[in-house]
Amino acid sequence: MLILYLLRDEDLYGYQLTQLFAAKSLGTYTMLEGTLYSILFRMVAAGYLSEYEMLVGKKRKRRYYHLEESGKVYFEQLVKEFDVVVAGINRILDRA
Repeated sequence: MLILYLLRDEDLYGYQLTQLFAAKSLGTYTMLEGTLYSILFRMVAAGYLSEYEMLVGKKRKRRYYHLEESGKVYFEQLVKEFDVVVAGINRILDRA
């Protein structure tokens, strides 16, 4: 869900995503690159993301990820499911 959220406004490459996870969570949450790329691979295969390469400098390529319309729909579905889970937890903790 968080990967889809971070890609909502701009295309990003993997290392940028790991840095955003750390920065936005103030270091509380980190994403290992191996874990991230596994998730990205599955999301591309599912059609939620697309990927493309851009040349950086003379020889180096970066793989960017783009949130597709189906990924936006899937994100909204995940947010609704997340809200249900959080509401249930809050009821259990008497915070509702």
